[in-house]
Amino acid sequence: MAALAHKLSLSYRKSSPHLHKPKFLPVCSIGYNSSPSSPFTEKHSIERYQRDQWFYKNQQPDHSHVFSCSTPPDPDFIRENDIALQLPELNSLLQVLREKRQGCEDGGDGGKCGPGNVFLVGTGPGDPDLLTLKALKVIQKADLLLYDRLVSNDVLDLVGPDARLLYVGKTAGYHSRTQEEIHELLLSFAEAGATVVRLKGGDPLVFGRGGEEMDFLQQQGIQVKVIPGITAASGIAAELGVPLTHRGVANSVRFLTGHSRKGGTDPLFIAENAADPDSTLVVYMGLSTLPSLALKLMHHGLSPVTPAVAVQRGTTPQQRMVFSELKDLADKISVAGLVSPTLIIIGNVVALSPLWPHSLKDASSMVEAK
Repeated sequence: MAALAHKLSLSYRKSSPHLHKPKFLPVCSIGYNSSPSSPFTEKHSIERYQRDQWFYKNQQPDHSHVFSCSTPPDPDFIRENDIALQLPELNSLLQVLREKRQGCEDGGDGGKCGPGNVFLVGTGPGDPDLLTLKALKVIQKADLLLYDRLVSNDVLDLVGPDARLLYVGKTAGYHSRTQEEIHELLLSFAEAGATVVRLKGGDPLVFGRGGEEMDFLQQQGIQVKVIPGITAASGIAAELGVPLTHRGVANSVRFLTGHSRKGGTDPLFIAENAADPDSTLVVYMGLSTLPSLALKLMHHGLSPVTPAVAVQRGTTPQQRMVFSELKDLADKISVAGLVSPTLIIIGNVVALSPLWPHSLKDASSMVEAK
C-alpha cells in the first residue's frame, strides 16, 4: 500500500531536487489555455483546481493571474510541481483508508475487509445525458475518482459530495500523470479498501487504455469492473444523423487512432483494406495526421470525392463541424481552425446525413447504385 507514495516521491525528487518544498505556480504559468466555454476538463483549467481543491487546501491558486502571464515553464517542471503538491494529501487520504480497513480487520465494524473495487467507467462523448444509469450509480458511490481530460464538467457535477477527485488527464505535450503512475494510484487506493472509479471519456476500452489498466490490476489481484460508455464514434455519428453502417452503402465500420506511436505526422500503418469504399472509417485523435492519412487512403484507391466530416467537441453545445470531400478535408479543417478533441468520419454514409451540404440526389444515387 506504500507503493504510490514511495514511487511517486522518488520519481519527482530524482528528476527535480528543487521540488522538495514546492511553491504553487499561478494557473496561467502552468499552461491554462482552454476556452472558458469548454465542456471538458481541459488541462489546468480553473474549474479543475476548484474541483480538486482538497489537494491545495493550504495553497489555493491565485486565479487573478490566469490571464496575466505569457510564457509557460517547462511541462516536466509543471507536472512534477503538481505531483509534489498533491502527495501530502494523497498520503493523508491513504492513511485514513488504511486505518478504516484496520478497524474492520480488528472486528470493529464487521464490514468487508478485503481490497476495494476499481470501476473503469465510460462517460460518453460529452453530453451528460448520454451517461448510463449504471455509470451514474457507481460515480455517486465512489471514494476516489480519477478522471481524464475528456470527461465533461457536467458529468463531474454528478459526483457524490464525499468523494475525492483527482485529475490524471493527458494532452499533447503534457501528461499530468504517466500511465505507470495512474496504475499505482489505482492499485494503492484499491489495496487500502477504497471504491475507486476511473472515469474516461467515451468508452474505457476504445482508445482509452482501459485494457492496460484492467490487465495491470487483475495481475495484482484487484477486481476490476468495466462499465461501458457511448464511444465518440456512435454518439457523434448519431448526433449528425450519419449511419455508421447502411445497407447498400457501408457493410462495416473501422475505428482507427490517428496517433503515431512514435509521434510525428504519419499515422499508424494503414492497411489497404482501410481504403474500402464499402466501409466507414472513423478516426480518433487524427487532426495532426489527417493530411498524411488522406493521401494514403487515396493512394490505396479510396476516391478523392469520398464524403467526410470532422466534428469538434461532438454532442456538446460547442460542437463544430466541417463537411467535405476527402481530398479537401484537411485544408477545410485548417481554415475552420478545429482543435482537439475532433473526430473524423470518412465514407459514403456521411452523405446520408441531413447536414451534408451537397445535393441530396447524390446520396440517393449512391444507395440506388449499390
